[in-house]
Amino acid sequence: MNPLVRIKRSVPYIAFREWNKALRRRIKLPAYRGSEYRCPICGIGLRAFKPIWKSFARAVAQYKPVNSPRNLETFNMDAFSCPNCDAFDRERLIALYVDRVFPAYDRNRRYKVVEFGPAHALRRKLESYPFVDYRSADLTRREVIDRNVDLTDMKDTYADGSVDAFFCSHVLEHIREDRKAMRELFRILAPDGFGVILVPLFHGIEETQEDPSVVTVEDRWRLYFDGGHVRQYGKRDFLARLIEAGFQVDRLGIAYFGVETFRRAGIAEDSILYVVRKPPAATR
Repeated sequence: MNPLVRIKRSVPYIAFREWNKALRRRIKLPAYRGSEYRCPICGIGLRAFKPIWKSFARAVAQYKPVNSPRNLETFNMDAFSCPNCDAFDRERLIALYVDRVFPAYDRNRRYKVVEFGPAHALRRKLESYPFVDYRSADLTRREVIDRNVDLTDMKDTYADGSVDAFFCSHVLEHIREDRKAMRELFRILAPDGFGVILVPLFHGIEETQEDPSVVTVEDRWRLYFDGGHVRQYGKRDFLARLIEAGFQVDRLGIAYFGVETFRRAGIAEDSILYVVRKPPAATR
């Protein structure tokens, strides 16, 4: 391995990079402070959220994906991240749900919560609940990861029904055997638990598009909207795959959370949170 690549993948370098990013956010934060909006993860009052990175716009211009980012569900390009904690809009949407359901949890027990493909801001939010036993999991990442796991085979890591809640946001589109991963998520979920599964979905695309021969970064960006994606999910098919794995799926949008709640948190009006559970018949 190239020495420079080895350094950039090292835990100390990654930790320094995150520290540097946090320092730059802190310096720029005063320009964003206000009372019009509020981040549901860090709780800060804001006059505006930060738009999507300029590098994203450059990538779109370079690769010319067939689907416009403006047509992507649960994606607010104009209010993408929090200038204080860097929480993405989809993380803030998850936080809104957590704030609704966790207050009803029993304070006298510990709940096992696993986040696959963890996000720094959401991790801090979940860890703030004293009754949550938080664990992070990822296949290859090294920084601040509790376990390196293969989502398609977790039998040696998590027992059947051992996880009270899991979060799997923008992970499955990177996994070739996604149906196998969905079945594993169903297996580990406790009978009375819940999971949140999010993938990139475009309005108007109902059937999943995937082709094993599409392997280059350029082609994957053009067809699947990212060089690391192995498919573009269609809405109907995404739901069908989750149900095939055994899940009951709830789609929670603006009618569930409220117009003002979405606005204050910088969530696009077409955002949907996909919450999965085990149906009653599966828990008997």
